[in-house]
Amino acid sequence: MAYTAQITPDDQNRRLDRILRKAFPSLPLSAIHKMIRKGQVHIDGKPVSASFKPQAGSVLEIQVLDIAQKENTAPRQQKERGLSLSILFENEALLCINKKRGIPVHGKKSVDEAVQAYLIPKLPLSLSFKPGPLHRIDQGTSGILFFSKNIRGAQAFSEGLREHRFAKWYLAVLQGHITEAAQWDDVILRNREQGLSHIDKDAMEGKRATTTMYPILHNRDSHTAATLVCIKLGTGRTHQIRVQAAHHGSPLLGDIKYGAKKQPFPWLLHAYEMDGLDTLNLSIPADLRAPLWPDQLALLQRLFPAKEQHLFFQRLEQTPPLLSLLDAIIT
Repeated sequence: MAYTAQITPDDQNRRLDRILRKAFPSLPLSAIHKMIRKGQVHIDGKPVSASFKPQAGSVLEIQVLDIAQKENTAPRQQKERGLSLSILFENEALLCINKKRGIPVHGKKSVDEAVQAYLIPKLPLSLSFKPGPLHRIDQGTSGILFFSKNIRGAQAFSEGLREHRFAKWYLAVLQGHITEAAQWDDVILRNREQGLSHIDKDAMEGKRATTTMYPILHNRDSHTAATLVCIKLGTGRTHQIRVQAAHHGSPLLGDIKYGAKKQPFPWLLHAYEMDGLDTLNLSIPADLRAPLWPDQLALLQRLFPAKEQHLFFQRLEQTPPLLSLLDAIIT
């Protein structure tokens, strides 16, 4: 059976064999190359090589293709959206949302599923590109999460991450009373079977993790000693903040997986702000912030003195960049 499709801007300038590999993931690469060698794959009516890079608007034709292999060729159906999205920013390249805690990024009933349902009516059907999350965030962590909407946005954001152009700031509640800022520099090892990370200062392997922690507010409850802190990530390892905070004596309050005392409320870790986004050249603000969710604000009201808490959130609203806020608090 013959198959035709149009090359979109998200497909152009990619090798033809890679486009087809993305479009038909169950079709072996050897079968794709065999079709191309036999001259069964045409662009704008002409047979082309595997390395050919088609342009947007060109027509792809495969003269013989098993219908069972046509995974991405059927019209996409919009799924019923099970999760509402709190959108912080959107343009033609990127989508940024404020993720709720407790919701996975991938899989069933995930943020990714909700984003796909939201984007399906908006985006052209591409053979080789699928929108997706651009960085990691734990299921129990809330806050800023970016998704790609086209290949340009995906490539630019990934390049920005590799080149460490962004500053990522978190708000967290740690167990105990912390009075001084700290710089954590450790080597993290990951146990995939247990789903845990750990730090071994004598380990020869692992990944370096750097984190800067600033204490902001303390409570006066001796039974539930807690400190609200601001954290700047230098690297992005799995469970980095959780394992480093625990290793240095102050796990996230209620994070029993990493040694904290059990609490009647979930631990709080919120990706509050990202700076340096204007370096992407994608018409995006220099920094974006994700407000804390109502249940998180309620927890802070429960844990911290009202006077200090009011002062902190007043500063949070009046001074957008978190770095400026910290300068005001620390000085």
